[in-house]
Amino acid sequence: MADLAARQDNVGNDRRNAFDIIARHIGWFLAAFYIIWALLTGLLSYARIVTAERLPLTWPEIAIISIIAAAVSVGIAFPLAFGIVEGTRMVLAEFRKRFYRDQGREEGREEGREERDRLWEAWLERREAAEREGRPFDEPPPSRNGASGENNH
Repeated sequence: MADLAARQDNVGNDRRNAFDIIARHIGWFLAAFYIIWALLTGLLSYARIVTAERLPLTWPEIAIISIIAAAVSVGIAFPLAFGIVEGTRMVLAEFRKRFYRDQGREEGREEGREERDRLWEAWLERREAAEREGRPFDEPPPSRNGASGENNH
């Protein structure tokens, strides 16, 4: 109960534990951990059995070697799995951020082109209306009408 209260008090704190896995990524972490752990355990067990001083080894000796290899592998597999899962998450998040930023830039450029076209069409319409009515038109084109691109008429 005290742990829950401490966790709720710490909700606003951005700090996380060193090996804090986001809940929705726990499946990926466990899969990576078990695969790495099994491979390392098998590799370490095999290496120890092959380099044994006397062969053949008995089943209890092989079991002890495998248990020791499994225990050692946990300390290696845990940080490796964490690094793989969190590293992959960070790389994918960066790619996603760049994609949306580039997409937003393109949308902004398109909006800018549309605004420029509207300004020019409105200017051209005012110029043609002035010509039809026979009155002078001295309004500069939008490209020479200030940095904001807005007409001052």
